[in-house]
Amino acid sequence: MTSVHVTAAHVYAARGWRVIWAPPGIKRPVVTGWPELATTDHAVIADWWAEHPDANVCIATGRASALLVLDVDDKGGHGGSVTLAALERAHGDLPMTYTAGTGSGGVHHFFTWDGIDFDLGNSAGRLGDGLDTRGEGGQVVAPPSRVANAGHIMPYTTLVDMPPVAAPAWLIDRLRRPLRPVAPPPTSSQPGTRGAPAGRLRGLVQAVLDAAEGQRNDTLNWAAFKTAEMVLNGQITTEQATAALHAAALHTGLGDSEARRTIASALSAGGTR
Repeated sequence: MTSVHVTAAHVYAARGWRVIWAPPGIKRPVVTGWPELATTDHAVIADWWAEHPDANVCIATGRASALLVLDVDDKGGHGGSVTLAALERAHGDLPMTYTAGTGSGGVHHFFTWDGIDFDLGNSAGRLGDGLDTRGEGGQVVAPPSRVANAGHIMPYTTLVDMPPVAAPAWLIDRLRRPLRPVAPPPTSSQPGTRGAPAGRLRGLVQAVLDAAEGQRNDTLNWAAFKTAEMVLNGQITTEQATAALHAAALHTGLGDSEARRTIASALSAGGTR
């Protein structure tokens, strides 16, 4: 039987993203010289996962994969979501792009390499607390991988499945120059209340991801009802709303049938207002 991991690896390679394996439960490659070994060669990928069928899938970032990844981290006292919200208020919302939920509840936003005309490696906190980036020499563990760590309670999950788009100019400019990070505001806005469609949908997805146990279905119902407003306004499609919220709900541990019923019911109710 073909493993879900090798299937995902082939999908990423077909998109031009160089992949490399990591041992099960591990979030980074262990083979020497992995940045050079990462590949889009389907034959090599098939051989790797034939030998390591349960291996995690890692994606090499940087120019060769044409990928820059923004990692939004809220665990361990970090406030990546709050920092990002402050940056967006100052400069404009992130565009909607390929997005993955991490096993610890964080979010990876994938951007193309377009507009990056300087040497860009990895950064930790350069954009502010809880915001890291992965460029040349970097990698991220990718869905459906899972990390064996107490802080990782679920598999990595695709939240928004679409081709990556270019990072906004303000984000690239802040990575180009050593600027002082934006301080987070004293209070954060309610999830999903930012004006632009991409920012609102991302906020609603994050609200579902952040919901405490026992409140997840209610939060999902609320988020789906709010997306109905966006659908009615022509900002997103029903399919986009359903796919994003369904992926987030499964990411938190809600069952497939329960999540689908909740989303469909809330979207329907929102459409009859």
